[in-house]
Amino acid sequence: MRNNIPTIIFVILFTIFFSINKISGDDNCATLKQAILFYKAQRAGRLPDTDIPWRGNSVLTDSSPGSSFDSNGDGDLSKGFFDAGDGVKFGLPMCWSMTMLGWNYIEYSSNIESCGLTDLYLNVLKWGTDYILASHLSDNVFVAQVGDGNVDHSVWEPPEFINYVRPVYLINSSFPGTELAMEAASALAAASIAFKSSNPTYASTCLSHAKTLYTFGNTYQGSYSVSVPAASAFYNSYSGYTDELVWGSVWLYKATGDSSYLTSAENYYTSNNVGYAGTSNSFDWDQTAGGSSVLLYKLTGKDFYKQMVDQTMNFWSKGGGITYTPGGLAWIREWGPCRYAMSMSFLATVYGTDSSLQFAQDQLNYVLGDKTGQSFVVGLGSNHPINPHHRAAHHSTTNDIYNPVNNLYMLNGALVGGPGSDDSYVDDRTDYIKNEVALDYNAGFVGTLSYFAKGSSSSSSSTTSSIPTTTSISTTTTTTTTSSNPTTTTTSSTTSSSTTSSSTTSSSTPTSTNTATSTPTPTATPTATPTTTTTSTPSTSTTPTQTTTPTTSPSSGTTTIETTTGDLGTSGDSSNGTSPIIKPTSTPGTSTGASTETSTGTSTGTSTGTSTGTSTGASIGSQNPPGIEKDGSSSDALGLGDILPLSIITLFVLSSIHLLLNN
Repeated sequence: MRNNIPTIIFVILFTIFFSINKISGDDNCATLKQAILFYKAQRAGRLPDTDIPWRGNSVLTDSSPGSSFDSNGDGDLSKGFFDAGDGVKFGLPMCWSMTMLGWNYIEYSSNIESCGLTDLYLNVLKWGTDYILASHLSDNVFVAQVGDGNVDHSVWEPPEFINYVRPVYLINSSFPGTELAMEAASALAAASIAFKSSNPTYASTCLSHAKTLYTFGNTYQGSYSVSVPAASAFYNSYSGYTDELVWGSVWLYKATGDSSYLTSAENYYTSNNVGYAGTSNSFDWDQTAGGSSVLLYKLTGKDFYKQMVDQTMNFWSKGGGITYTPGGLAWIREWGPCRYAMSMSFLATVYGTDSSLQFAQDQLNYVLGDKTGQSFVVGLGSNHPINPHHRAAHHSTTNDIYNPVNNLYMLNGALVGGPGSDDSYVDDRTDYIKNEVALDYNAGFVGTLSYFAKGSSSSSSSTTSSIPTTTSISTTTTTTTTSSNPTTTTTSSTTSSSTTSSSTTSSSTPTSTNTATSTPTPTATPTATPTTTTTSTPSTSTTPTQTTTPTTSPSSGTTTIETTTGDLGTSGDSSNGTSPIIKPTSTPGTSTGASTETSTGTSTGTSTGTSTGTSTGASIGSQNPPGIEKDGSSSDALGLGDILPLSIITLFVLSSIHLLLNN
């Protein structure tokens, strides 16, 4: 019997190794599911499910100029996603996030399927691309933004309670926005590939709009930051639009196979030195060069693009130029460093070298808390954030960022901004530099997770290397009180004033300084200015300023405004143009916050409608839907499927040891 001891030991070790990798892969599936569900928590409009039971219908009257409401009374722009912890729909970061989700699905659909998450994933993606399609009002008109960031950020309330004026900002041939048009084209091109097999009709629709948007952005070149100054204070285009010209061209080539798009991509790439601009920078909604370099290398195999990707990966490696925290996070700048690490990690998985995959694994391990013991993903790990800067999850009904003390609902799967360069971090809702969450934050996180996820039920092959250790979803329960998700009714879709009350207490607003190395933003000079007449485009011969004056004055509470929601400076280049259209919309209902509202831009006229209605709805209360804990997490976070394999392994090991000792 003693001669069999080496064999028995080998079997034990092999079994343990196999089981640990299996469990780790399944854990990554659970983590991936939560990261995807974050997007469901960000949904606007009439919600078709209760996957996030504490979210309700919101901003149902968001609509484009001249449009009609549907049979439910909903506007054509009511859906889409709220950007971060606020109630604004910013077009550029939303479109970039959908491009990323589409790209990730193209790369790792087999892994997503192995986790049983295909339907959920495509449902989330389509919610975003449906909004992008709805935003494409005509060939050369696209919705850039819904909601005024300054107004929205002066109120601290869940989106279900929003009833303030929500202007709609557009880009068109006279007020171009090449960055946005190209990003929207990219998102729809990626979606056309993602939906090609499961929904070919929808894929064809996406591709058709992608082509038209590409032509719009390519023909009328100009910076959207100039055309939509309301966006520039929050998502200013620091890198200019030359990188998006490449990005959009690459995606149209990938979706169509038309070599003319590839020719344009390569010409724009070289003539504007786009590749070099991305080698010592982040990859994000503003700077897309790094992603274009990876795509061009994968599509052409040319050594020049490989050199650009290698330079980028070297910059992000230890000793390569970027700062590393003591715990190992690749830290490029103060505002939301975790999102940059994750988006670069996604590129690293697509590039697929041993060193780039190790980088991705190390960065994923860091944000999940394996490096320092501090997780930066809500609900994941033993020490995770519970108070992200998020109005819906906090769910204050008193317009007070400090009341309640802890968020009422757990925003599981949300990646927060991250630590300082010294790994310092405090779970403080008012510190939105470190605790903001956003669509673009989770985009790279979902992509990186998808590479490492491998469900045990899959029979398809996966290109995963070593699986990073992840911790199971936390079931930490925070104090939960009754709230309501109002269903709103309306008799009018517009209003020129909002009536709100009670004190507004919000967080202090630090000054954010952009530190990205980027190319200058070109002056908006359309290559042509044709006469375009549409029902939604006003005459551009005059640019009057619209000022919306609230009917209430701010109460005695302290009101401060968050100046940014991303990696941006405190102001953008807003002196050279105005938005072509601002069409106020309103969501009826009652509100408990004081708001000061000022919006600027070109207006087609004066809104004369008034909003009436009351908020009604069932209270979530202390009783939770089956399978949902008070913190919003699934009650089977650690179910039989997780416990049984561990129990079998333990029994097997103990039995084998007993056998060895008795022989």
